[in-house]
Amino acid sequence: MEPADTEPPDSVLLTALRAGDLDAAGRLFRRHVEPLRRIAGAWARQPTERDDLVAETFARVLTIVRTGGGPRGDLRPYLVVTMRNLVSRWSKQRSRVELWATVPEAAAGGADELALHRSNARLGWLAYCTLPNRWRTVLWRTEAEGSTPTELAPSLGLSPNSVAALAMRAREGLRQAYLQVQVPEPDEPSCREPRRRMGAWVRGALPPRKAHAVAEHVAGCRACRLIARGLDEANRELPGSAARLTG
Repeated sequence: MEPADTEPPDSVLLTALRAGDLDAAGRLFRRHVEPLRRIAGAWARQPTERDDLVAETFARVLTIVRTGGGPRGDLRPYLVVTMRNLVSRWSKQRSRVELWATVPEAAAGGADELALHRSNARLGWLAYCTLPNRWRTVLWRTEAEGSTPTELAPSLGLSPNSVAALAMRAREGLRQAYLQVQVPEPDEPSCREPRRRMGAWVRGALPPRKAHAVAEHVAGCRACRLIARGLDEANRELPGSAARLTG
C-alpha cells in the first residue's frame, strides 16, 4: 500500500527512527511491506519463505538505520538491494535464515494463523532493533548464519564458553525486548517507570527491589495490570517460559 498524501516522506521517518522513534519503523514497514512482498515473490516460492525474506530484509535495514547508517531519502531501493544480497547469501548457504527462533510462531493453517505469524515477525524485528550491538551480532551470527561458539570466538575476542553465554543472554534479551515493544506509552507519569521495566519484570529478570516496585504499581493500577496480563499471555507462548503472574 502506498502512503497517503498526508503521510511524511521516508526521509522524515528515517530521521525519526535514528532518533529512537520505533513508531516510525512501524510506519515505514506498513508503507513498503506489500511492494516488497511482491518483489520477494520472484525469489521465494513458498509464502512463508517470502515473509521470512521480507522480515529479515527489514530487520537488517532498520538496524543499520537505527545505528546511524543506511539511506537518508527513499527507503525502497535500499530494501530491494538488501533483499537481493540476502537471497544470494541464502542460496550459497542453502538454508533459510530463522532469526526469530526465540519468539513464537503460528502454525500455517489459515488467515488468522498467518496474520499472527506476520504480527509476531514484525514484533520480533522491532525487538531485535532495540538490542545492544554486541547482542545483535551474536544473534545474527549464531541464529541467522549458523556459526558455532568456537567459530565466533576469535572474531569476538572471547572464549567459546563466553560466546555461548553471551548468546544465551542475547536470546533472553530478545525475549524481554519482544515483550517490551508491546507495552504502550503511558498517559500517567507514574506509569512510565513501571512500564519501562515491564518486559523484564514479566520474564522475572528484575532485581528483587525493582521487581517489588513494579508489582506494587501493577497491583494498584488497572491500566498497567491489563497490560501486564496481556504480556503474561505473550510470555507463555515463548519457548521455555512459565507464567509470571498468578492473578
